[in-house]
Amino acid sequence: MARAGGVFCVEGQWDDDLTRQGSVLPLLELLERLGRIRFIHRDTATPDELHHYLETWLTRRYATFKVGFFAMHGNPSQLCLNSRQTVELDEVAGWMSGKCEGKKLYFGACSILRAPNGDLQEFLHETGATMLCGYTKQIDWIESAALETLVLDTLVNGGRVDSLERLMRSARWQALADHLGFRVIYAS
Repeated sequence: MARAGGVFCVEGQWDDDLTRQGSVLPLLELLERLGRIRFIHRDTATPDELHHYLETWLTRRYATFKVGFFAMHGNPSQLCLNSRQTVELDEVAGWMSGKCEGKKLYFGACSILRAPNGDLQEFLHETGATMLCGYTKQIDWIESAALETLVLDTLVNGGRVDSLERLMRSARWQALADHLGFRVIYAS
């Protein structure tokens, strides 16, 4: 059997309450146990940590991890690493400048893809990524987790670059994708 493709996930701090255990890690573990993906997961709470992990991911050593998954809160054009630390998408693009050829980026972050189309196209151009996807609305975590399993599996195993968009327009998934404001942007 062929080795499953890889997902590199950086997860922000969802809550200041350290007793809460919310994480995308069980979802990644489920997909790995099913043989659908391999993954690397790192918690990140500061821009320096995020920069470090992205820089490390984009080395040749991790070239088979073609899907980048940003699991954190968000606003249009902005990732929220915790309740006090944010980073702008254009800053992230600068860190990854020209290093994402052949990569697909999934932003599991509320509203981040409500950014202007020009900004998102510039992000793709700057990074060299093939596509990015994510949400234009505030999302419910459980609903997005249901869609996330499908998104990650399709990004890793879907074949053609437009497989995810075709799937999200299918009768089975379109209502949930529309409800969450799921959007796919391709490099032009």
